[in-house]
Amino acid sequence: MNPTKTRTINTHKRFQQLLYPLLLLFLTAFLCNCRQAPDQHRFNFEHYFIFSIGKVDFFAQLALSKEEVQQGLMYRKSLDNNHGMLFVFTEPRQVSFWMKNVSLPLDVGYFDSKGRLIEQYALYPYDETPIFSKSHDIQFVLEMKRDWFEKNQIKSGDVLDLEKVQASVYLRQLKDK
Repeated sequence: MNPTKTRTINTHKRFQQLLYPLLLLFLTAFLCNCRQAPDQHRFNFEHYFIFSIGKVDFFAQLALSKEEVQQGLMYRKSLDNNHGMLFVFTEPRQVSFWMKNVSLPLDVGYFDSKGRLIEQYALYPYDETPIFSKSHDIQFVLEMKRDWFEKNQIKSGDVLDLEKVQASVYLRQLKDK
């Protein structure tokens, strides 16, 4: 074997052996720094995370606490295309949503504990009539602009990427630790 080629291979291996531990060290330092300054963390209720249903990506704020769920999209004057709010419940349940102080026409999707879309409804501005889920296994609710589900060909049975949801919930909760 050519000595120059052997030296090149060995140099490449040494580089890899040093690179991976350095990347791990950098990542660990970054995450530790995030935990040490939680009140400066940027992942609050106003932050938009990227999620997906099948191959369709969208942006949504996370409503995790009782207060955030109650506030929802109230008092919004506009909502960007492909943006909405994802409500995450700790346990599956029957849910109901309505449009108190919401001036925008919305669609709501009710997802079960496995992330499957099982019900969709139209919500009308300022209509305080609750829209109850038929299922008692709802754990995620997505509110988007009217016709968003139809325009993106999202239908019952399509699945919300729960790994992205779990990662986003984790980032949101870092500020509370």
